[in-house]
Amino acid sequence: MATATGIGVVRSWRILAFCLVLGTGLPGRAAAEIKDYQIRRMLILKTECGVSGLDTRKVAGDGEGFTDLFVAACENVAHYPDGVEILCPDTEDERDCRMLTRKREFPHLHLLKP
Repeated sequence: MATATGIGVVRSWRILAFCLVLGTGLPGRAAAEIKDYQIRRMLILKTECGVSGLDTRKVAGDGEGFTDLFVAACENVAHYPDGVEILCPDTEDERDCRMLTRKREFPHLHLLKP
């Protein structure tokens, strides 16, 4: 025989489960974003920067909305004295990211060698 409190407990568990499903969203609809480790990996593979810090900013995009701008501080200041800027137009896919900062060369420093 079911009691009134037993039915109330089952009902409250169902309500709690429903609220959790609504709070977490549906699978496949979660918003993806570019993670710091993905940008660090890109810098390791494509530059001699030696990332010592990474900052993220939202900037106005070409169309609607915002894009991500990553600014990395480099340990190797010989080629990147001001750090490296990476613009990611698609905030969900790191493959669309491109480096805005070019590697700098200082050929006149070779004249200082003995």
